Amino acid sequence: MNLKHFIIILPLVLGFTTVKSQAECTFKPDTVTIPKENKTINAHYLQTTFKNNSNFFLYKSDNNKYYLKLIVTENLYFGKIDVLELKSSEKSYYAKDTKQYQLDKNTGYYVIEIWKNYIGTLKDDGLTAIVFGKAETLYTKQDCSQVKQLAKCFYESIDIKKTKQKN
Repeated sequence: MNLKHFIIILPLVLGFTTVKSQAECTFKPDTVTIPKENKTINAHYLQTTFKNNSNFFLYKSDNNKYYLKLIVTENLYFGKIDVLELKSSEKSYYAKDTKQYQLDKNTGYYVIEIWKNYIGTLKDDGLTAIVFGKAETLYTKQDCSQVKQLAKCFYESIDIKKTKQKN
């Protein structure tokens, strides 16, 4: 391919990437199961998949709470209860008494309630690692960037909703 073709094709590829990124900011209706509370709640979510095939979900529920669900493929400790630390660069969010549930033999998951201010932290700093017990799982810069983008969309939708409620 010569330089002329490259100059023509590159903007098209970048344009499609931008459209794809914007399309990912579409909330999907679903339910979220909170095993700790033995409840299933109606919610809307955004989701991204990491390089290691883990999945990251942010839920806004009909009961005005926010949840994070993380499906993990590394450091599997099914049934273990411990502190789950979500690292966002130098900042951390701690979820005490968190249990890692088994999804299948190769994946586990966590579901925790999170606060709006931590969604703001995710928007600014992304998710760089999680620590469960003494095991740490690091995420790539690309994963961190995906979380930032997702959290930004999520956070802006919360602010719009709150602004409309005040009017």
